[in-house]
Amino acid sequence: MEETSTAPQLDLDAFTLSSQDSVRIAMPPEPAASETDVDAQLFAYVAAAEKGSGIKSIADLDDAWVQSSFDGLSTIEELRAGIKRDLERQERRIWDNLKFQRCSDVLVARLEGELPADVVAANIEASHTQYEERLRLMGSTKERYLREEHLTEEQFEEKLRDDVVFQLKFNVVLDKMIEAEGVKVEKSELTEYLSTNDPDAFLAEIEANGRVEAACQAAARVKIMRRIVETAVVETEEGATA
Repeated sequence: MEETSTAPQLDLDAFTLSSQDSVRIAMPPEPAASETDVDAQLFAYVAAAEKGSGIKSIADLDDAWVQSSFDGLSTIEELRAGIKRDLERQERRIWDNLKFQRCSDVLVARLEGELPADVVAANIEASHTQYEERLRLMGSTKERYLREEHLTEEQFEEKLRDDVVFQLKFNVVLDKMIEAEGVKVEKSELTEYLSTNDPDAFLAEIEANGRVEAACQAAARVKIMRRIVETAVVETEEGATA
């Protein structure tokens, strides 16, 4: 939920929200790994087994094989349980990301008001700069990126503009809700909402750069969005199966 740049400021009073009710979304069932999913992972071990190992099927993966192949595990059941947890963790991350995006889409659809052209233009320009810097740090170029993503220059520009406009609208919605509900995050709470590898260094840096207020606003957006996602009314997608 980062802002795209330091750009002309938006006037929140120029926007309204059609609703501030709890978000209602449709989602696939929450992820749960089946024994078939676990078997598929175990089959990968069978396929990777060296010739002469005697492993030709999942049935050949016994406790002795587990003990010789994995530190800290003793039985095939322990391995199966671990695989199931990992699969469900991976699927849960995907599911949570989808839930966040669908909540975001609902929020943006509630926004009434037009973004000023100068604000959009300034943020698009800043996004160009950020893209180029990220690619430079990765040792890549825009041309290579376009080839790898199978994008034309026009498609890239359209996608970038759509992303910038969506993010601006999203931030406006959150700021309107923060304002209406009086949500605040104090400096002492920042690292609860803004992840950083070195909290002390992060706090010292934003203090030195005069960015404490901006960081508190960014953290407030995270805080209220967490609440929105947690309280969303979730219905199972029509036709979806567990």
